[in-house]
Amino acid sequence: MLELKRKAIIISSVVVAFLLFSTVACVQQRSKRSGKNQSKQKVSISAKQSADSLLTAKQQSGSDTTAAGKNAASRLKAGTKGDSTLTNNGLPADSTATDTLSNPDDLQNVVQYTAEDSTIMDAVLKQVHLYGNAEVNYGTINLKASYIRLNWVTNEVYAIGTYDSTAKKMAGEPIFQDGPETYNTKEIRYNFKSKKALIQGIVTQEGDGNIRGEKVKKDADGNFYIRHSIYTTCNLTHPHYFINAPKIKMVNKKQVISGPFNLVISDVPLPIALPFGFFPFPKKKESGTSGIIFPTYGEEPNGRGFYLRDGGYYFAISEYINAKVTGQIYSTGSWGVGLSSAYIKRYQYSGNFAFKFNRNKSSDEIDKLLGRGVTNDFSIVWSHAPRPRGNSTFSANVNVSSNSYNQLQEFSTQKYISNVASSSVQYNRTFGQYMRAAASLRVNQNFGQADPTDGNKRKGGKTNVSSDFSFGVNQIAPFALKGGRGRWYESFRLGLDFSGNYTLTNSLTAIDTSYSSLGFEISNKIDTTRLNTVKVVPFNVGNLPDMLKDAQFTGRYSLPISLPNFKVLRFVNITPSLSLQGEVFTKQYNYTVDKENKVRIDTLKQAGTEYSYNFGAGMNTRFYGTFFVRGKRLEAIRHTVIPSLSFTYTPDFTGDAFGFYQKITVVDRKGENKDLSLSRFRGVGSGVTNGRASSVVSFSLNNSFEMKLKTKSDTAATQFEKVSLLDNLSLGGSYNLMADSLNLSNITVNANARIGKNLNLNFNMNLDPYAYQANPNILSNQVGTKINKYAITQGQGLANLQNLGFTIGTSFAPKASDKTKNAPTQGATTTSTVTQEQREFIAQNPEMYVDFNIPWNVSLNYNFGLTKPGLSKAQLIQAVQATGDLSLSKNFKISINTGFDFTAFSPTITSLTLYRDLHCWDMSFSWTPFAGSAARVSNYSFTLKVKSAILQDLKVTRRRSFYDRAAY
Repeated sequence: MLELKRKAIIISSVVVAFLLFSTVACVQQRSKRSGKNQSKQKVSISAKQSADSLLTAKQQSGSDTTAAGKNAASRLKAGTKGDSTLTNNGLPADSTATDTLSNPDDLQNVVQYTAEDSTIMDAVLKQVHLYGNAEVNYGTINLKASYIRLNWVTNEVYAIGTYDSTAKKMAGEPIFQDGPETYNTKEIRYNFKSKKALIQGIVTQEGDGNIRGEKVKKDADGNFYIRHSIYTTCNLTHPHYFINAPKIKMVNKKQVISGPFNLVISDVPLPIALPFGFFPFPKKKESGTSGIIFPTYGEEPNGRGFYLRDGGYYFAISEYINAKVTGQIYSTGSWGVGLSSAYIKRYQYSGNFAFKFNRNKSSDEIDKLLGRGVTNDFSIVWSHAPRPRGNSTFSANVNVSSNSYNQLQEFSTQKYISNVASSSVQYNRTFGQYMRAAASLRVNQNFGQADPTDGNKRKGGKTNVSSDFSFGVNQIAPFALKGGRGRWYESFRLGLDFSGNYTLTNSLTAIDTSYSSLGFEISNKIDTTRLNTVKVVPFNVGNLPDMLKDAQFTGRYSLPISLPNFKVLRFVNITPSLSLQGEVFTKQYNYTVDKENKVRIDTLKQAGTEYSYNFGAGMNTRFYGTFFVRGKRLEAIRHTVIPSLSFTYTPDFTGDAFGFYQKITVVDRKGENKDLSLSRFRGVGSGVTNGRASSVVSFSLNNSFEMKLKTKSDTAATQFEKVSLLDNLSLGGSYNLMADSLNLSNITVNANARIGKNLNLNFNMNLDPYAYQANPNILSNQVGTKINKYAITQGQGLANLQNLGFTIGTSFAPKASDKTKNAPTQGATTTSTVTQEQREFIAQNPEMYVDFNIPWNVSLNYNFGLTKPGLSKAQLIQAVQATGDLSLSKNFKISINTGFDFTAFSPTITSLTLYRDLHCWDMSFSWTPFAGSAARVSNYSFTLKVKSAILQDLKVTRRRSFYDRAAY
C-alpha cells in the first residue's frame, strides 16, 4: 500500500512538472511568434549581453522576493503586442475579463506591457522579463526601454538600456513619463503602489530649463532629490553653461531648491558661487507669471555713481492686462520709479502705458555750489491702437517727457540725439454716409539746445498743447439725378466743414512795435522781453497766466465747393473754383488814437466772426516730345511737359460794411495824415495780412523724362521696358496783379530722380526775384531791405538765392537666405514658441532686433544745404552719413553708424556695435567714440546675458560714460 502511494506521488510530481514546463514553453513560444509579427525595428543585442542582462535581472529579482508572502493580488493585463494576461495568482489565463479584488493592497489600474523581441515569464519568482522596445503602461505612467522587468510580488518595475555592439553605445535607455512630464534616464526602479523611484542618470525639462543628475530619489509627493546635478537653459546635449550643485531638490514641478552652487561656462568653473539657489518654474499660461524682476548693476562716473537699475516686480493680472513696477537707485542719492502696463481686448483694441520719474543728484561739487545739482525728470508713454470696427475709433500715441530726460535716462543714440517729441489722442466717429466728427489733443515738444556753460543741459525748450475738434458733412451733388446723363451741372458738389482749435504754448509771440513796421507808435506798456523776439518761458503752473493771455481759441468753417470742369480745344482742362471760409474768435481789439498821436490797443472779451471768399479758374494740359535714338537697346526718350495756370480773385474785406477792420487816422513823421485799417480780431505786429483785395495768377511747369529700352531676354512677356530718367523737374510761382509792390513771389524749383534701383536724388531751390538794399541805420539787419526792383536790374544776378538743398542716398542689401532663416541650431529643439503678436512687434520695431539672415547691409547719404537770406553771408550744411552691418558668420554681426560734418570738420555721432549669438546667450558690445556736435560724452557698454527669462539675473552688464574723449 505504501509502495502504491509512493508511486502515485512520484507520478503526480512528474505530471505537475511536465505541465509547468509545457506551460512556460508555450508562453515563451507564443511570445516569440507574436514578436515576429511586430513592424517595429528590433535592437541588436549580443548573446553575451542578453545572458548578462538576464543574470543581472535574476540576481536582483532574488532580493526582490523577500516579500513573496504578501498578497500579490494585482492583475497584470498584457497589451495587444505581448498577447499575455496575468491573473492575481501569477498564472496565465486565457480569459481577459476584469478581476475585481477587495484587498486594499491591490493596484488601482491595469498594467499593460508589450515587447518586440521576447517576453519571458518566471512563475517561480513571479516576474516578467521584456526584451526589445519594451513598453509598460499603468494609468498615467508610461515606461519605455530596451529591457524591462515586472515584479508582481513587490509591485515594482525595473528598466535599463542595452549595449548596441554595432553603434558601440547604449541604446533604448529608459524614458519614464508621468502625465505631461517626461524623464530620460539610464536606469530606473519604480514602485507602482508607493509611487517612489530610484533613478540613475536623469534628464528632464522643466519650464525653460532642464535638470540633469546622477543619482535620484523620487518620493510619493512627486519631489525629486538629485545628487551631482546641473541646471541649465541650454538645450544642447553638451550645454554651453550650467549651474553645478552637489545636490538639489525639485519640489513637485514648482521650483528647484539648490544648496551651494557655482556657474560653469564652457566647462570652465567660474569663481561665482552662492550658498543657495531658488529657481521657480513659471506656469505656462496666457497671462504669464508674476515674479521678481532682478535689477541690472553698474557704475556711472558722470555724476550718479554706482547703481541698481530696473529691478522690481511683474504682476500677471489676467490674460488681458499686466503691470510692472520697477525702481532704480544710485550711490549718490539719485533714485527713480517706474510703472508700465500692457493691455489687450481681442478684436477690439490693444495698448501699453509707461510712466517713469527720476530724481537726479549730481556728485559734482561745482554743480552743488551753483544750485544745479538736483533735477527731476519724468516720461509718460501711452500707445492705444483700436481694431477697425463700427463707426467710431479712439487712438492714442503719447510721448511726453521733461527736457533733460533723454540726456540722463536714455542710452540709445537715436533717442539721445532726438530733440523733438509729439503726442496725440484722437477720437473719430461717422454718422451715416455723409456726416463725421472728430476730436483730438496734441502735444508737441522741442527740447531746445544743450548749453555748454550749464553742464550741457537743454534750454529753451518749447511745448505746444492744442485741442482740436471738427465736424463736417461730406460733399453731396444736389443737382445729380438718378440715372442722369452726365450733364455739366450734375457734377456740382457742396459740403460743410467746421473745426475749432485752442492752443496753449510757452513760446510767447514776438511783438513788433517798431514804427517802420506799423507806421505808428503804441501807448500800451509792452513786455520788453517780447519785443521783436519770441519769449520762451518754462512750461509750469507759475507761467500759466502769461500763457493763457497769449492763448486764443479759433474756430474755422468752410464750404467746400466743386464746380463742373470742362475742356477747351479738346486738350486743355478748365476747372473753375469757388471757396468760402470763415473764422470765429473769442476776443476783439479796439484802437484809439490819443493826443500824443499814439495808438492805444484795448482787448475786448467779445466773440466775433470773420469770413472771406474767393473765386477763380485753373487750366492745365499735357504734351509729349519723343526723341527716337534706335540704339542697340535704347529705342527712344520721351519728355512729358505739364504746364498749369490759375487765376484767383479775393475781394477787399477792409470796408466798413464787413466790420472786420477798424480804420484810424494818424500823423506820420512827415506831418501828413495817414489812414490805416487794423484788424479787430488778429491784433497788430504778428504778421497779420491786411485784408485787401488781391488778384493772383499762379503758374507751374512740371517735366519728366523716361527712356524706352528693349528687354534683355527674348522670352520676356513684354518686348520693351520703360526706365525713368528724371521723375520730376518743376518750377512755380505767382504774381499778384493788385499789389502795390513786390507783385512777384519767390520762384521754387524742385527735382527728384531715381537712378537704377538703389540711387535716389533730391534737389530743391528757392529764388527771390527782387533786389536787396543794405540799411546802414540798422547795423543788426544783415539781410538788408527788399526793394521793389528786380535783382537783374540792380546787378544782383537773375535772382537772389534764398536756400538750396541737395541730397543723394543709396542702400544695398542682399535678400535674406531662406536656408539661413529656417535652419535650426544643431542639437537644439526646433519648436517655435513665437506668437503672432510678437511677430508683429518685431516687424514694427526692426531697430530693436538683429537680423542674422541678412549677410550685409550698407546705406550712404550725402546732404548739402545752403541758406542765404538777402545780403547775409551764406550758411552751409554739408555732411555724409553711413550706416551698415556685416555678418562675419552666421552668429556674429558687426554694425556701424558714422558720418562726417564738413562744416564743423569733425565726425558726427559714431557708434560701433558687435553682436554675438551664443546659442543660449546673447553678447553685445557697443562703443560710441565720437559724440559729434550733440555735446554727448563718449561711452561704451558690454552685455552678456542668458536668453531664458528664468535666468535673467545671470546677466553681466557694464556701461561707462566719460566727461570727454581724453578719458580714453
